[in-house]
Amino acid sequence: MGGLPFAGYAKGGLFRFAFMPKNLRRVTGRGDLHFITFCCYQRRALLGTVRARNLAVQILGQVRARYGFALVGYVIMPEHVHLLIGESETVSPAKVVQVFKQRLSRRMRARKRAEAKQLRLRFSEGEAELRRFWQRRYYDFNVYTRAKLREKLDYMHANPVKEKLVAHPREWPWSSWSYYATGEGLLKMEAV
Repeated sequence: MGGLPFAGYAKGGLFRFAFMPKNLRRVTGRGDLHFITFCCYQRRALLGTVRARNLAVQILGQVRARYGFALVGYVIMPEHVHLLIGESETVSPAKVVQVFKQRLSRRMRARKRAEAKQLRLRFSEGEAELRRFWQRRYYDFNVYTRAKLREKLDYMHANPVKEKLVAHPREWPWSSWSYYATGEGLLKMEAV
């Protein structure tokens, strides 16, 4: 099977690699919601710090404000991101993902460069700056039923628990769970 490697989950929560098809067709312009997943380069935990995840949430809010898409759900994990978004009237979901990824990677890389200049230490090859911050592509699933909407929200909110980062979704502030449970969260969600 041709294509680029993409990390995914099999039934039972087991990690596996699948291949994204080369001729992946994205369907937009119908007003569907889009469940989008994208990973850090080589599935490394580049969003593994509180500061990195806070910055990701901040930039997500800025990109939403600029392009006017509905943000229905999200979770920022240490090595990947899930978004559940509506289509913007001005740009495609692909553009939203592109701008988010570019802004976050540039901010994160700028911070690392500044720290490196201050320390002026040599690091081993394994710790040298990575070629990329993100995997090149992303997964996009059109959500057009209430049942799928609920399934995707539940999946996102359970992700930190499945990864054993927390015991309950309320303990992971970098997701839309808090907004749905309490009406408060790091970002406001659009009701659909």
